[in-house]
Amino acid sequence: DQVILVIDDDDLTLKTLGLLLEDLATVETAMSGREALEKLGSMTPDLIILDVDMPQMDGYEFCDQLKADEQWREIPVAFLTARTTNKDEERGLDAGAIDFIRKPVSPKILTARTSNILELQAAKRNLLRLATTDSLTGAFNRRHFYEAGHAEYKRSQRYGHVLTLLMLDVDHFKSVNDIHGHAVGDDALKATVTAIHNVLRTEDVLGRLGGEEFAVMLPETPLEGAMDVGERIRKAISEIVVETPTSPLSFTISIGASQVIPDDKDIDGALSRADKALYAAKEGGRNRVAAA
Repeated sequence: DQVILVIDDDDLTLKTLGLLLEDLATVETAMSGREALEKLGSMTPDLIILDVDMPQMDGYEFCDQLKADEQWREIPVAFLTARTTNKDEERGLDAGAIDFIRKPVSPKILTARTSNILELQAAKRNLLRLATTDSLTGAFNRRHFYEAGHAEYKRSQRYGHVLTLLMLDVDHFKSVNDIHGHAVGDDALKATVTAIHNVLRTEDVLGRLGGEEFAVMLPETPLEGAMDVGERIRKAISEIVVETPTSPLSFTISIGASQVIPDDKDIDGALSRADKALYAAKEGGRNRVAAA
């Protein structure tokens, strides 16, 4: 479901807009800019409808703070205002608003404009999903994994947090395709991604780098913790059973782990070490987790 955050210091306005918009999306409310910023710590709305005239922090100031934060700057903002001058509208557009809804509110205009914005947001998210995910498995694709990895590396350096990476490769996958066919191989890869996602936290990132090779990024997780995650993934994969026209298919995975170290300039060094550890796991008999 899409989410709208409505910010207004008037309780009656919040209730009225909540009733008018409840059929379009889940409506969250805040009575001040500061309360709204606190709520953004645990949610990312598809649209913010924001009163211009509020005490302590007016709509323009809130919008300035919102657009200054990389995490929130893409959230569309519609100003709710009784102001009618071009100067006010220009200031709002400069602050990053994409629309103005006049007070007193016309229910038809409010729902029509809100619906249009939400439809555009849904289309943008769908395009982003297509551009960033692997079409077969739903894991992030190689390009997006590296983009997310480099962003997470910068964040870990800024805040002094540890960052570890796993490299994973399905064992004897060529034999799976040769014996059972590519359709069964595709089912095995999809089951692999589902099993991995069931182990990971929300903040962890899984990418399919190509073929049967995957990578996982584990923010704020030391190497020992990454080894534990790797072992839980290994166990989950070993329990997968894929039905085939001949006999049930089971398979295993090998995993290498590495932590980002002070000499690393990006995630490439840790990924390279994790890949070497993966090779060692393969050489050591497969179906195991090895650390760099």
